[in-house]
Parts: sequence; structure tokens; C-alpha cells
Amino acid sequence: MQTEVHTRQSGLVVKGDAGDTLASIGKAQLAGWLGQYGYVILRGFPCDVQGFSDLVRAHSSRISLDPARQFHDKDGKVLAQKVDAGVDAIGLHCENGNSPFWPDLCWFFCTQAPAIGSQTTVCDGAAVFNDLAPQMRAALRAQDIVYTRRVGEALWKNYVRHAYTGGPEASDTPTCYARLLALANHGANTKVELHADDSVTYSFRTPAILERSPFSPGRPAFANSIFGPSFNYEQPTIAFADGTPLSDEMRASLDAVCTRHTVNVGWQDNDIVVIDNARVMHGRRRIEDTRRTIYNALSYR
Repeated sequence: MQTEVHTRQSGLVVKGDAGDTLASIGKAQLAGWLGQYGYVILRGFPCDVQGFSDLVRAHSSRISLDPARQFHDKDGKVLAQKVDAGVDAIGLHCENGNSPFWPDLCWFFCTQAPAIGSQTTVCDGAAVFNDLAPQMRAALRAQDIVYTRRVGEALWKNYVRHAYTGGPEASDTPTCYARLLALANHGANTKVELHADDSVTYSFRTPAILERSPFSPGRPAFANSIFGPSFNYEQPTIAFADGTPLSDEMRASLDAVCTRHTVNVGWQDNDIVVIDNARVMHGRRRIEDTRRTIYNALSYR
């Protein structure tokens, strides 16, 4: 295997030589790369969707998912989900970072690279933090931010069905709701309310500046989802913990800093990207090549 930095600040490209396989990459090796570089592009390794799923399992303690996306295969062996969020550009975010179900790792597998535009973007939140004005750092650390969102019955029950492992599958609302509360650690940083139509509203509280990456613990990073998408969900309300909304001026200032540190992945066919989801945000340019085909998986270290 050969390695080269993706940018001067973050990211590592690992190129497979003849005979190299994804199984050649050890857990400690990948974790070390993520700790140093934030995200890793695996390029030139033989792979298909099944092989991608096997790689995710080999480096994860458990698997998460986006309940609004469809699995590529439902036979229990393939865990990849198709990335299908329209064609508009998508703002920077941590995957599921506006919910209590925030995975450690975000994985992408590109089977058909775009010929023009349509790039996935990455932004190292550690580099953003280092570039923030001291006053902005202080403001973001002064109090947490809170995401509040309503989620329909089918979506939250689908998540519970896949995530809960403590007993037989259930579909009745009282059982599913009790399991949702347990999964969300209700009462700590999350409040969940069940409505008469069996939808739920959750409020999730989290710092805007994270220092909890399992790969680079204690390293501050502006890693969150205040610019994130809501293609399959209602738009969340985002405010500071005291109820004060994030001002347009603050958002514009943060967006300007993030833009300076946002780069394209530069997809090639069969590339895999592994992202430290508590440090590096990702997004997407507008889709110009609809042949682009990318799969996603979410997991915990």
C-alpha cells in the first residue's frame, strides 16, 4: 500500500498495490490514520457492495443506519444504503449529528464516479476550530446547541427495529417507544415526546465544539450539523440551550471559515471514504452527473 496526504491539513489517500485487499488493513492501522488525518480515501482496492459491507463490519462494534434510506440488499449480509437525497447541494454536517443516534464512523463507497461536478465534500472540523476567531470559539463553547425535530411513526419505528437488540421484534407503539427512549438515553441529553398520531418530537442537546472523537480524543473540532440537510425529514429547529437562535451573522461567519477548509473528495470508481464522524463534516456539491452511484454505511468503533 502507498499513502499520500489528501490536503496539506487533513485526509489521507491509501492506494492499494497489486495483491493488496481491504482485509490487509488492520483495525489499529485504520484507527491510527483517522486519528492523524480525520478521513481516509481507500483507492485501487478490489471491492463490490458486499466487500464494502464486510469492511464496515470488520472495523465496527455495531452498525447504525438512516431509517429513511433503503438497504441495497435485505438478506442480512449487505448493510450498504443508497445515497439518494435529490440533486441539490447539501450543506456540511456530521451524519445523524442532529440526533442522539450519532455514529462514530461514516463510510462511503462510490461504484460510479461522476464525470462532472457532483462531488462529496469534506471539511476537517479540527482545522476549522483552529481558524475560528477567539470570540467565536468562546461563544460556541459558552453553551450547547439543541436540535428539535418531529419524526413520523414509520421512520422512528424503522430505526428502532434495526437498532434494538434486546429482545424479539415488536411493532406496537408502547413497546417501540420504550425502546426508543432507551436507545436515545432519554433524560440525559435528549428529550422525546410521543404524539397522538404516533409521531415523536425529540430535542437533542450537544456541544457545537466536540472533543469526543474516539480516534483523536481531546482534540477540539467544530463538528456539528447546523448547516445540514433535511431531505427526508422535517427541518429541525436549531438554537442555543437558552433558546436563543443562531444569528444569521454567526452562521455566515462560520460558513465562511468552513468554506476555506472544504475540499472535494475527487471520486474515482470503487473509492471508499472513511470519515471520523465526530471530527470531519461532509456535504455535497449539486448533482450534475446523475449516473453517480454512492453507497453509505454508518457504524460505531
